[in-house]
Amino acid sequence: MLVSILVVDDDLPFREAAAELLKARGFEVAGYAGNEDQAIAAVKQLRPDAVLLDVRLPGPDGFQVARRLSSGDDPPAVLLTSSDPDIADQPLTVSCGAVGFVAKADLASTDLGRYFAP
Repeated sequence: MLVSILVVDDDLPFREAAAELLKARGFEVAGYAGNEDQAIAAVKQLRPDAVLLDVRLPGPDGFQVARRLSSGDDPPAVLLTSSDPDIADQPLTVSCGAVGFVAKADLASTDLGRYFAP
């Protein structure tokens, strides 16, 4: 069974690149969102197994969005990402309910399966 992932980022070219990377790694891309409202609605509608979530979203940041996504019933696994590799430390990542943080520059070389296990 493929793990379905929602890609949440306000940058369309990054969403498309991330989707191609995830597909090439054997994941299913459930959909896309560009902000908090779209992310919450997409999780409710699409019920993805996981969310790849940019920390620097317009409006509420990714940490706040991760808290909301992680607080529901049967929440998806949330993996935070950012172009700033120093934006999230382990305690902050865990406190917002995320399963981890991977810098955008490291997504292609990281074993994402350890975060998105079925």
